Amino acid sequence: MRAIAFFAGVLVATPSMAEQLVFYTADFPDATSVQLSVQSNSVSQDGDYDFDVAIGLVETDASGAVRYEDTGKHRARVRCDYPAYVGVGARKYPMALPLNRSTHDDWKESLWIAFCAAPSS
Repeated sequence: MRAIAFFAGVLVATPSMAEQLVFYTADFPDATSVQLSVQSNSVSQDGDYDFDVAIGLVETDASGAVRYEDTGKHRARVRCDYPAYVGVGARKYPMALPLNRSTHDDWKESLWIAFCAAPSS
């Protein structure tokens, strides 16, 4: 199991996760991928946040076969407006706005973008 894999990546979806929003993928030299997806979300009842999110984790091998699926739901919270941040447990991770990098290598930034960034055409 790759618990550390929760923190690096590129966006890719697997067929088993077609119904879920995959917002982050970590790719490893051995062709293993770990995808983070939104399993559920709701408007937050906590005034400091906009959304409460449950995150799922799936590890796939080079052929795309699922090697591990974390059945637990990892909780995170998202605040879109200034001061923007993603909350995990008691910790708040600030989003340095505007996010001006073309690639986002932090899963928290990718989660914030999935919920807060205006779609562009």
